[in-house]
Amino acid sequence: MKKAILSPLCSALVIPGLGQIINQEIKKGILLLACVFVLLIVFAVRLAKIITAAVDSGLMNSPDPALLIEKAMTENAGTLWLLLATASLLWLYSVIDAFLGGRKADRTGELA
Repeated sequence: MKKAILSPLCSALVIPGLGQIINQEIKKGILLLACVFVLLIVFAVRLAKIITAAVDSGLMNSPDPALLIEKAMTENAGTLWLLLATASLLWLYSVIDAFLGGRKADRTGELA
């Protein structure tokens, strides 16, 4: 693989949107970075609410950790799965788009 393909591809595998920035698609890269950042913040807030609900219900003093996990999973954990699936799809899109953008730049010789 040439540098124009490998560099954006590897970058997108680590941080979604970085491959687009390397491919000189700045707006798309910043948009992807922002979307992933917002999803991460929403995920953290939702997880904190689930943990807080488990603590408030008194389950933290329970000797059985399986009971705590079961309670946490029943507290609308579906939104966590939805956020995780959305972030995964954004990551996958970022990797594929960075690869295709790098391949296009390699063919046209835009990136050196």
